[in-house]
Amino acid sequence: MRFVVLGAGLMGRAALYDLARSREASEIIVADYDQPRAQQAAREFGHGKAHAAFCDVRQTANTVRLLSGSVAVLNCTQYYWNLEVMKAALAAGTHYLDLGGLFYNTRKQLKLNSHFRRAGRLAILGIGSAPGIANIMARYLADQLQRVTAIKVYNGSRELRPAASDPLAFSFSIATILDELTIAPMHYVGGRFRRQEHFSDPEKVSFPAPIGKLVVRHSIHSEVATLPLSFRRQGVREVFFKINYDPQLIETVRLLSGLGLLEKVPVAVNGCQVAPRAFLEQLLKGRATGSNAPPRDAETIRVVVEGSRSGRKQRLTLDATTRYSTRPVFSAVARDTGFPISVAAQMLARGEIRARGVHPPEMVIPAGEFLRELDKRGIEIRGSGWK
Repeated sequence: MRFVVLGAGLMGRAALYDLARSREASEIIVADYDQPRAQQAAREFGHGKAHAAFCDVRQTANTVRLLSGSVAVLNCTQYYWNLEVMKAALAAGTHYLDLGGLFYNTRKQLKLNSHFRRAGRLAILGIGSAPGIANIMARYLADQLQRVTAIKVYNGSRELRPAASDPLAFSFSIATILDELTIAPMHYVGGRFRRQEHFSDPEKVSFPAPIGKLVVRHSIHSEVATLPLSFRRQGVREVFFKINYDPQLIETVRLLSGLGLLEKVPVAVNGCQVAPRAFLEQLLKGRATGSNAPPRDAETIRVVVEGSRSGRKQRLTLDATTRYSTRPVFSAVARDTGFPISVAAQMLARGEIRARGVHPPEMVIPAGEFLRELDKRGIEIRGSGWK
């Protein structure tokens, strides 16, 4: 079967690596705006099945031609392009998967449900780590309860070489991280969506070794857009996502914001119009490109589901813990984000996912089978709710 991996960055490479090792994939196109980067990814991670292509998702007709004849497109590009790629997938008649839409984009994408259903195709929104693994763990735990009152998602990660820690080191898309740090978080509480202050409601959480204790805070994320809707019938009243951003990074972003360097409106500089945010992103990309240090990190996605069964209150938890790898060289964040979208694409190709339309992962992916596949790949699933 033929697949397209769109985007040859850190997550796209991990997705390509896992997909290329599967029986389901006989041919994989890895496509990127930066074709040399796609060529390198195909050589290093394609297992002899992949070849590279150029793709500018703004050129819809060309994207449709690229996707035509494929079982699915694994969209690992910046989430800004999700709607464009979805529309191209519809026109090409291929299934669609992505890594998330950072709440607001996810809401827009869900509106294409009837279009995909009429076309007999499936779009799975947010099937990376968080969103993705977190959503599936929520489903797995909620299915053990009759009533669900709260779903709490915690994301804890640590660089295992303290001397190498850099407050401006980015483990995934610079643009997405800046958005997470500057868009007000959403908290579903009391049955309503409410905006929270940036970096609000700090909570100390003990994660598995080698991560340990961290302080996590509210952040904007896609899980909060879909979990309240998916578990509404079970009575869910609260859903939130919290993550441990480095305090130095938080202070640095506050400073940059105060200086106006996160503004997207262009300003005149020596007769040229320059958007401060775009200029800052280019500087930060240069820093990332200049670092040759291999990743040495660990990450845990924790989901806590509170509710009741047979009238008795219960609190169930699941952790998905991932460490970096050296062969091949992948960070923990790349592994637990890139592998899940590949696993879901393989399950879809095997006919284990039969839904059609546009859905979040918790509504269409068989939870137990999916989590066991991750566990086989070294993403350790543990917790009081694991059977």
